[in-house]
Amino acid sequence: MAENERLEFKEIVTDDTYKSVVAFANSDGGTLIIGVNNQGVVAPLADIDDAYTRLTNGIRDAIAPDVTMFVKYTMENCGAIRVEVAEGSYKPYYLKTKGLKPLGVYVRHGASSVPASQE
Repeated sequence: MAENERLEFKEIVTDDTYKSVVAFANSDGGTLIIGVNNQGVVAPLADIDDAYTRLTNGIRDAIAPDVTMFVKYTMENCGAIRVEVAEGSYKPYYLKTKGLKPLGVYVRHGASSVPASQE
């Protein structure tokens, strides 16, 4: 399994996680798996409950407009969290800390989340 336009791996929850959620919501949707390294190998989260709480709160608090209705979470038996993000209806989504400008708005380009153009 490799990263692509609709699939991304993260070993832990970081601020980059929210950038990926924004990019999926602004594009065609996608799946983020936390607890898997970039090579697609499971790296179980040390405290999955804490990671889940930080993840769900972070997505609710870091992204505008509210994207939570387009996000589904699944705690996997392997110690990872699957985050399925549907394409959002209220685009553009952006990181609140960076605002509604290219540095806060992301889209998917291949296997990467990149800043959107001004258009």
